[in-house]
Amino acid sequence: MSHTSVLILTQHNQVQLARLKYLQEYSRNIDDNQVKLALAQAIEDTQEAIARVASRLRQLDQPSGQVLNEQDEKLVRQARTRRSVADKLRFVKQGLKFQLEWYEARLRDLADDADTQAIFVALAEQTRVRLERGDNLMKDMKVPGD
Repeated sequence: MSHTSVLILTQHNQVQLARLKYLQEYSRNIDDNQVKLALAQAIEDTQEAIARVASRLRQLDQPSGQVLNEQDEKLVRQARTRRSVADKLRFVKQGLKFQLEWYEARLRDLADDADTQAIFVALAEQTRVRLERGDNLMKDMKVPGD
């Protein structure tokens, strides 16, 4: 285990907490049942990701990264500027794309921490599935892509 692992795990949970915050806000403010269901699934996935990483941080005798920093708050503010359901769906989709790219990049950085790598491989796959489902939802709702 390296200092790098702790930094990456902590960063993950900070960003995921910001994502959870805006997903919950979107869910409260959207009436469409299909979108609410998709958001509920994304919220559940995000909560699971936070819990898995927090557990790994505890194994490493580290705090669980449960505080939002200024950059994370900026992400929440950006999410709040989206007004239409279509814009919110595009924002969520873009966040999933960034998250997937981030997982893939961090896997290389975690070469000396197989346990954390395994967590991120699983979370990346979960993100791929969520991204595909989001694409299908946007197609069903006839929401233009990026």
